[in-house]
Amino acid sequence: MTWLLTGPTGTGPVVEGHFCRAFAPAGGRVVDVACARCGDGPLLAGDLAAGDEAATAVVHSWLAGTGWRLAGPVCLECVGELSR
Repeated sequence: MTWLLTGPTGTGPVVEGHFCRAFAPAGGRVVDVACARCGDGPLLAGDLAAGDEAATAVVHSWLAGTGWRLAGPVCLECVGELSR
């Protein structure tokens, strides 16, 4: 499962991690970002799960940078299928 976490100073605003739910990063709140078409997407933890304007901007930047279409949102794989 892909998790987006706040990166340590100097590594960028987002670090992508891979954990199962049983070994989720510590820190309380978890938010699911789901593709409107397939339902898949990363989980947000830590400061990125806050839902405030700054966290939303960082998450949107990561999504757009990895090929997601923000309208929807629609993941990279589904964007590719929709363009066929």
